[in-house]
Amino acid sequence: MELSVRFIRGLGPKKGEAFEKSGIITLRDLLYFIPRRYIDRTRTTPISSIKGQTETEVTLIGTITDAREVRGKKGRGRYEVYLEDETDGIALVWFKKTNQIKKWIKPGFTAAFSGKVNRYGDTLQIAHPDVTYLSKGEAEDLIAGKGRWVAIYPGNKEFERVSLDNRGMRTLMDRIIGEFVPMLNDHWTESYLKKYGIVSLQEAMYGLHRPRNQDDFEKGIERIKFDELLMLQLLWAWARRKRKEKSKGISYPAVKQTTRDLINKKLPFKLTDSQRSVLHEIWDDMKSPYPMSRMLQGDVGSGKTVVALIAMSIAVENGYQAALMVPTEILAEQHYLTSRRFLEGLGIKVNLLTGSIRAKAKKDIQEGLESGEPCIIIGTHALIQKAVTMPNLGLVVIDEQHRFGVAQRLKLMNPETESKPDVLIMTATPIPRSLAISLYGDLEVSRIDEMPPGRGKITTKVINGDTNRETVYNEVRKRVNKGGKAYIVFPLIAESEKIDLQAAIEGRELLMSGFLRGIKLGLLHGKMKIDEKEEAMRKFKDGSTPVLVSTTVIEVGIDIPEATEMVIEHAERFGLAQLHQLRGRIGRGGRDSRCYLIGYPPVSEVARARLKIMSKSNDGFNIAEEDLRIRGGGDFFGIRQHGMPELRFSDIIMDQGLLLKARRAADDLISVDPDLKHIPELKKEFERSALSRLKWMEVG
Repeated sequence: MELSVRFIRGLGPKKGEAFEKSGIITLRDLLYFIPRRYIDRTRTTPISSIKGQTETEVTLIGTITDAREVRGKKGRGRYEVYLEDETDGIALVWFKKTNQIKKWIKPGFTAAFSGKVNRYGDTLQIAHPDVTYLSKGEAEDLIAGKGRWVAIYPGNKEFERVSLDNRGMRTLMDRIIGEFVPMLNDHWTESYLKKYGIVSLQEAMYGLHRPRNQDDFEKGIERIKFDELLMLQLLWAWARRKRKEKSKGISYPAVKQTTRDLINKKLPFKLTDSQRSVLHEIWDDMKSPYPMSRMLQGDVGSGKTVVALIAMSIAVENGYQAALMVPTEILAEQHYLTSRRFLEGLGIKVNLLTGSIRAKAKKDIQEGLESGEPCIIIGTHALIQKAVTMPNLGLVVIDEQHRFGVAQRLKLMNPETESKPDVLIMTATPIPRSLAISLYGDLEVSRIDEMPPGRGKITTKVINGDTNRETVYNEVRKRVNKGGKAYIVFPLIAESEKIDLQAAIEGRELLMSGFLRGIKLGLLHGKMKIDEKEEAMRKFKDGSTPVLVSTTVIEVGIDIPEATEMVIEHAERFGLAQLHQLRGRIGRGGRDSRCYLIGYPPVSEVARARLKIMSKSNDGFNIAEEDLRIRGGGDFFGIRQHGMPELRFSDIIMDQGLLLKARRAADDLISVDPDLKHIPELKKEFERSALSRLKWMEVG
């Protein structure tokens, strides 16, 4: 299987090089070079029966009776032939590689031609049909309905360079399948094949490269997908087991008075039953001698941040440091201000460490951390710089985890200390179950599935900005005059030459002199200093400026219960998750609220679909599922950019059933036979295909 393609008989150095440049290095790669589509040659069509059947894929058997070259405008030419069978005739045409085509497709040539029937003027024709030589026996088999599906392999410029067209590729692959597949060793035994309801590896390869019908193909691709998903799930199961075996954690002795006072005296609200349930799960982990690795999910406004703050309070009051890492300075500052307000008077020190902190203050903070002083440290990537040492780190909380690379996340999770810290990963954007299983299968999952009581209903409206913008702001004015508060969100803080969007600063000026004349408008954006941001939020909260014009800095961490109106300008430019986060800033009090999504034509089909979903649902988990469906598994949260191994054959949206099946199988295998000693071939495949992926987890 690891034989280099350069040494496969019949390829030679030139074709071997073309395959290598296409990412096909070994025989294994070649066997897993799956056709992009198939032509159904289990039946053929008489030419006389395709009259009027345009856009129909057909296979015809006939003989070329006429051929000619036609020169068009600007020297462009085409090659036309006339194909006849016993019933009628049809034109075939090629616009590319005509010099090659005319050498072998000429009068007297008999073959099978497959392609889509189209109408050109008054004439039916097939452009660029797939052509297969047929012996007399093969032609008779096809006519008798004994043909098979014919594979069409992906092409590229490298293959064209060595004259390897699809006909040549199919001939090559047919020979390789015939020569090597019978020698394949399956890593599954017969009993496991039966248990999981999958076909053997040999049968899968024949089903993918030489399918006789749809059933052959489906069984083949299911086996390949199951293997791929299982290896990833085995990796997670193996990682969970190894963590418990090898990692020494911190066992916290008790929840002390400081945390009790935080919950019972300092918080201006009561925790929901769901928050309390999640806290019990976290506390059980913190008491155990193993490092906690838990993900905390919850919809917007469900109270994840408070749960994390309570966990950090437990760590600090037991003599340890707690770190909260977030992706942006703005979010770090918001968490810092909120934490400082709730913890005031409890004796827990809270520090902020970002790239903007002045050198002297940064040095003082770093020295305090290096001394092991118990405290909460909130920061950005600055927390994982070489200059930052936390020898007494007991708890790591990672917020907005999908915005970090895998290596960044693991670097904070795996400090050079004897005892590994507990880790709590939070997401302000609910993650669909299938994606969580795929990306975070090494983590236990807690979910806050209850919203705090007394929240108002949020109505979301999609608005055409070219025609109805004034109406929106008239509605906002009415409600502000009755004591309401409104957010107005713009995508940028300054004009961009690349994206012609109205900026927050200019937008505020225009609103003050236009639709909202006479109303005081505050301003909040990322380039403001922390005390300026705090002052802007204070004035918004006390009503001095009842309208806050902002960029997306309000996406997370802002809690003003009196705010009932949200206007999002250029909503077509935002993703679903971000729109949902922004909308989550309203409806936090008891009054009903409204969110206006103002879009400006032209709005793309994808953007229109996003806005429609927002107008119909307030459920973050439902929205996350739809977001995954629209954007696709490989691009959700920008996964491709964050170090996660990509799935080559499977799709976490379409193959959720198979994913769950693989998850159960992996858990069963590892629990019964942790080292896979009784399935040595599977162990070899796991070490080759899955454990090798741990390279992307190395943090140096």
